[in-house]
Amino acid sequence: MTVAAPRSSPSASPDVIVVGGGIVGTSAAAFLAGAGARVLLVERDALASAASGANSGVVQHPFDPVLARLYRESLVRYRELAASTNAFTIGDEPAGMLYASPDEAAARRQAAMIAGPFPELRPEVLGGDALRAVEPAAAPDLWACRVPIGYPVAPGSGTYAFATLAEARGVVVRVGRAAALEVVGDGVVGVRVDGRVVPAGAVIAAAGPWTPELLDPTGRWTPIAPLWGVVVEAELAAPPRHVLEETGIEAALDGGGEAKPLEALGEATGEASRGGAAADGDAIEFSFIPQPGAGSVGSTFLPSEPRPEAWIERILVRAMRFVPSMGDAPIRGVRCCPRPQSVDGRPLIGAVPWLRNAFVCAGHGPWGVSTGPASGRLIADLVLGRDPAIPAELDPARFA
Repeated sequence: MTVAAPRSSPSASPDVIVVGGGIVGTSAAAFLAGAGARVLLVERDALASAASGANSGVVQHPFDPVLARLYRESLVRYRELAASTNAFTIGDEPAGMLYASPDEAAARRQAAMIAGPFPELRPEVLGGDALRAVEPAAAPDLWACRVPIGYPVAPGSGTYAFATLAEARGVVVRVGRAAALEVVGDGVVGVRVDGRVVPAGAVIAAAGPWTPELLDPTGRWTPIAPLWGVVVEAELAAPPRHVLEETGIEAALDGGGEAKPLEALGEATGEASRGGAAADGDAIEFSFIPQPGAGSVGSTFLPSEPRPEAWIERILVRAMRFVPSMGDAPIRGVRCCPRPQSVDGRPLIGAVPWLRNAFVCAGHGPWGVSTGPASGRLIADLVLGRDPAIPAELDPARFA
């Protein structure tokens, strides 16, 4: 579909309504408005109120051949954004990523799994004095696979900056509950917001884990579900220099670099009920993102919303296996967010198969911040009638 050219009347209906004020929705709105479309962005709570604002705060390689293309373009888009505003910054060089384990074999498996599909990343395995030389904060018995990736960014900063850019280009941002699409025949003609229908030529659903209920109120179409992550903010006197994560990416990737659903990871490691403890403590995957002030320590993969405070001690105990000084770090806060996880671990980007004028861009799981701007550009180009060459692996029709 090609949206109509912008009309002169400021009170005219929008060409496109974007539902969702996260990194995907705000970037899509900015790209649409940059091409001249009249855009209304509707957010139910506040901008960056879910995973786009409560994430760990890092742009990193997803180790998936399809998503890697989105990651590389997103880096370009972030650099363009940083050049246009002081509200968003991203480093010229990555902080470096260490995938750590007490088991040398695990670190070597990690390196082999990365080097197979991505030899240009040149992963190296370090242990003992060699590891401590590059990362003094690491526990003395660790081994690690070191990869030159990982760009720490302030959580939410990219979303806010894209929203500011969108508003500067004429996008109207509105807080309200987009309860349902307005459908006539087999086509969408608007969105019902706070009980009133707002007409539009096209609608983009970028509402994270709430996207399925917007597109299919019957509840039969559920390719996206929330996977809850708890992140602790800890202030370390001598924090790690690198982004750290424990080895085990084979639980989320197969040998060919294909994404697997993180629900499977949760089932394999043992999940907790709401606010409860994991059966064996393995609902937590250690990660640390260096940030100014307090670094981000996490994270959980939970199928239901937890009480974040109940996970602080368990997250830090897990972290101490890798960074012993975590045990003495003052806690500055804790946050929780629902990652919009798709069934196969890849986002849905494209036209909604059963509705004309309806589009979806959601289901990025833990990769929203790392691939969101490129995803927003792709869906904007599709709505504008351009040929964005969206990979077939991301077509929403795979979940017809």
